[in-house]
Amino acid sequence: MEHELPAVVQTLAAAPERNHLNNETPRSDQHANSCVHSTSDIRTCASFRVAVPLTFAPNPGTIRPATAKTRRKGYKVMSRRCQMGTEVVEGKMYRVRVRVDVPGEGRVQKSFPICPISGPNKLNKTERQRKRLKIVAQYNSQDFLEKVVAQESGTTFKAQSIAWMERCRTRKRKPIKPVTLLNWQGYLDNHILPALADQPIAEVNNASMKKLVVVLVGKGLAPQSIKNICLVVKLVTASAVDENGDELYPVKWNAEFIDAPVVDARKQRTPSFAGEEVTKIVAAVEADMKMLFILAAVSGLRAGELLGLEIRHFDGRSIKVEQSVWRSDAQAPKTQNAYRIVDLHPDVAKLLSNFIAGRKSGYIFCTSNGKPLGQSNILRRSLHPVLAGFGIKRCGFYAFRRFRNTYLRNYTSCPNGLRNFWLGWSGKDMSDHYDKIREDAAFRREVAERVGIGFELPKPAIVPSVPNVPKPTEEVDPVTV
Repeated sequence: MEHELPAVVQTLAAAPERNHLNNETPRSDQHANSCVHSTSDIRTCASFRVAVPLTFAPNPGTIRPATAKTRRKGYKVMSRRCQMGTEVVEGKMYRVRVRVDVPGEGRVQKSFPICPISGPNKLNKTERQRKRLKIVAQYNSQDFLEKVVAQESGTTFKAQSIAWMERCRTRKRKPIKPVTLLNWQGYLDNHILPALADQPIAEVNNASMKKLVVVLVGKGLAPQSIKNICLVVKLVTASAVDENGDELYPVKWNAEFIDAPVVDARKQRTPSFAGEEVTKIVAAVEADMKMLFILAAVSGLRAGELLGLEIRHFDGRSIKVEQSVWRSDAQAPKTQNAYRIVDLHPDVAKLLSNFIAGRKSGYIFCTSNGKPLGQSNILRRSLHPVLAGFGIKRCGFYAFRRFRNTYLRNYTSCPNGLRNFWLGWSGKDMSDHYDKIREDAAFRREVAERVGIGFELPKPAIVPSVPNVPKPTEEVDPVTV
């Protein structure tokens, strides 16, 4: 059943007929073709113009309201890009009024000085406009807005340091050694966080660093320690980045303003042994420790490299450095240059063969359970008591490494390239880069025998102590890295 058309539609339908009876000529053929000439056409056209009542009741649950619910938008630089500021006169100064984002308060109108009205520092209109736009641009910038957002989100230095340490532990590019992470965590817990823990990361700047340095100097820390602690502060601050990896709060550190003490290499403690002292030490230590200190003085290995040596790394004439040990865990050596072969003097190689005594696998210096010896235990139980007996100031394994470098450099004709290779140092120029001494094993062994060791070996035969040899029933699997 057809619906009855409204009166308005009926009027529209009758209009063309009246025009035709009055002999009114259409304005154009196109207009005539577009006119409605029948009731059905009018009904079709009117369906787009006349509101027809709904045949069902509206359901608020399925039909959205015509006006969308207003929601609060976040901070956007685009809404601030047109802010030009207003120049006003307040007292004896030209000032610029500008709306500034303040953490926790939203946008607040503030005024900033431009120049005095009169006097030598007065600026003309063009200069004032240039300075006004420069001031306004600071508060319209993306950097300023990100700092405000960070302060509102409550990102403190402590929270950022926790996130930074976690990334350092799991990073894939240039993984950080566990001992380095332990030192950094110690710097944070003992020195940095007590001073900067609750400070927003966006406000850590040169003034914050200066106050921290004053505290560290008051504690009596050495300049190198203060330098290392300040480095951690810089790394934590720089670790705050956006989704594109760009720093949120870049800081141009001012060394003159921070006024941290300069490291003086002449005043740093770098203990070393003389040849006579090494002779006394290896003669005085217990039998199971003699070979360890002899190898430390002859090879110049780092402590972790020395304790990480396995029997498979010794071929009867030289030792191959492939791993290091820290707290009984095997890890990669310190640097790429630390992967090397250290050739031994024939007398030392013979002593080491006797020390191994037929064992086929495991660490060379190990406990009864086959685990590597602990560095702190060796120092506390063996080396330090011997040094105290001879009146030598307490020191660590690096004293043996410095002795080896001093002896090869000053008392022998060992080539510098070979010395750097044995000690695991990187080259300084292209000549070192092109040096292929690592490939000439015969020459290396000839030099190792010719230069000697720089101290006297103990007369009695070196026999490993029973508790430090794995039990025959136990098999020690080599640790792979």
